[in-house]
Amino acid sequence: MAVMKKDVNLGLLLLIVAALVMFSGFTVYYQTTFKNVSESFEIKLKELETVERDLQAKKGLLNETSVQLQLKSQKEADLSKKFVETESEREQLETDKNKLTADLSATKSELAGTKTQLEQTKVQLSNTLTDLAKKTADLSNALSDVKKFKDQVTDRDKRIACLKSNGGTSETC
Repeated sequence: MAVMKKDVNLGLLLLIVAALVMFSGFTVYYQTTFKNVSESFEIKLKELETVERDLQAKKGLLNETSVQLQLKSQKEADLSKKFVETESEREQLETDKNKLTADLSATKSELAGTKTQLEQTKVQLSNTLTDLAKKTADLSNALSDVKKFKDQVTDRDKRIACLKSNGGTSETC
């Protein structure tokens, strides 16, 4: 029994060691497999993030292209509308231009007549100013003569008053 006990203990010991070796082996295998799966997962996750960023960029470009297309369509509609408006405005301006050209011709001929009349008026004004200058000089001379005559009258009035006061003798006056 001792041998058997020794064999059983040895067998149990071998069984425990075998279990520990197997457990260690499975742990190493599980850890290696988990590490490989984890690394693979991280690689796939990074690839997925890259694909997601690319997809977001493409989506942004697509949205931008869509907005540009809408803006282009709207601009095209606006330009078409403006073209029609501009065409009718051009026709109106053409009509107005013809009318203004006719008015300009009439105004130029009227201006030529007015210039002639102005030249005649300038000549008349020059003649009138010359006459006015002569008459002003004559008036100045006449005023000077009037002053002289007033002074003479004043002197004579004084002399008459003096003679009246002296009784007609001119010795003191």
